Amino acid sequence: MDIKKANGIAGVDIVISVIIITIFIAVIAVLTFNIQRNNEEIKRKSEATSYAINIIEDIKRKGFSILPKVGQNTIADYPDGYINENGSSTPYYQEIRVEDYSEQDNTKEAEVIKIVTVNISYKSGNNDENVKISTAIIKED
Repeated sequence: MDIKKANGIAGVDIVISVIIITIFIAVIAVLTFNIQRNNEEIKRKSEATSYAINIIEDIKRKGFSILPKVGQNTIADYPDGYINENGSSTPYYQEIRVEDYSEQDNTKEAEVIKIVTVNISYKSGNNDENVKISTAIIKED
């Protein structure tokens, strides 16, 4: 090869370089978008779980006496609806159901054990998601 005839970078070299850089940038952009979307989904699910746990802990703190009698399944102090925080509505919708354990097992005495289920619903992108947590609350004498 004659060194004097090598005039620098050929047009094909530039085209190949631009294509490689474009593919690399596209891959990085897709990865960044997916990481951001996953982080947002995790954050929303964590917030929903936190709301559900806080509601259950608040019900436990108030005691067995606020739970409804057999045949009723909602708590007056906790109506279904969007959760309010600091005076403004959040995108999280709460549903709380109470079931007497005797309704599941007829051999058990009524009004002794209640199963409280908290369901928090929210939107994540185009999907409806929910977090459901249940706990048993026992009547103390």
